[in-house]
Amino acid sequence: MTAHRCGYADGRWGQVHYRLASARGQGEGGNAPPLLMLHPTPKSGWIYEGMMARLGQHRSVLAPDTPGYGASAPPPEPAAIEDYAGEMLALVDTLVARGDLPAGPVDVLGYHTGSVIAAAMALRDPARVRRLILVSLAAYDSDERAAKRAGLVNWRGPAVDGSHLNAMWDLLGTLCDPRVSTEWKHQSLTENLRCGARAPWGYDAVYRYDLQAALGKLAQPALILNPQDDLWDLTRRSAPLALSADYVELPGLGHGLFDLETEKIAGLVERFLA
Repeated sequence: MTAHRCGYADGRWGQVHYRLASARGQGEGGNAPPLLMLHPTPKSGWIYEGMMARLGQHRSVLAPDTPGYGASAPPPEPAAIEDYAGEMLALVDTLVARGDLPAGPVDVLGYHTGSVIAAAMALRDPARVRRLILVSLAAYDSDERAAKRAGLVNWRGPAVDGSHLNAMWDLLGTLCDPRVSTEWKHQSLTENLRCGARAPWGYDAVYRYDLQAALGKLAQPALILNPQDDLWDLTRRSAPLALSADYVELPGLGHGLFDLETEKIAGLVERFLA
């Protein structure tokens, strides 16, 4: 299996941390376009490490930490989805200039917040995004987005008695696939904590972005994967808005699916990107 390596690149708000897997060594991932993998809030590229080992056998695979999450420097205030999309395109440019990625368009896979950023990238610079894989669609209508954004004022921050840790652990138990290990949940909790009070910033960006409208404007071929997580029903309703998209449901799979069903999901990805 192909190991990934970690690195940093200068970005608009400081350094952007990334993981990079390549099939034949640094800067060489075969003839296939690189695959950029964008994570949900408030995680990091950590969630894709197993998938990178599998998919990196045949192409370069890049999994950055969105600014403000993981080990990437944060913006000074909540940013917009369009800002994150610009940062991801700039990161690709930097790695191409270094010789770490081949020049040309990229394929983009996004999950939850990552799907929204992926769609924004495709609309911002269509020539640079070849194909899209959107996993779970946060495609709320305007009223839902306004209500959810207003609700962020109740986001539970760190508590003096540490009770927020138990609350987050319990929440993970309701959201994660029941097959994930305790160690996986522990690592997931750790990733959630790294961003501190910035945890809801990614959600704020999602709720300010009209993904429903964006889906209808996508020109690139797209694959929508719908695991049975907290966006299961919303993704099912929203998928028809993307007219050039194939749609696959993944019943019974929750958060942790990339580690639990690596081979199945990698197969879907590879067949679509071929």
